[in-house]
Amino acid sequence: MNMSKEKLIATGIALGIAYAIQKFVPNQMVKAGAFGVMGVIVAKNIPYVQNAL
Repeated sequence: MNMSKEKLIATGIALGIAYAIQKFVPNQMVKAGAFGVMGVIVAKNIPYVQNAL
């Protein structure tokens, strides 16, 4: 996987925000949504899955 520094920073920030949401929000549906968002963020950076999305 070939990621530039800017793309890696943007991905890290997005994952950090989603992690903070699931950590500090007590609603279970919001936590599940945050995990879903994190899964999509990671999947968009995997070459084989990226083409399918």
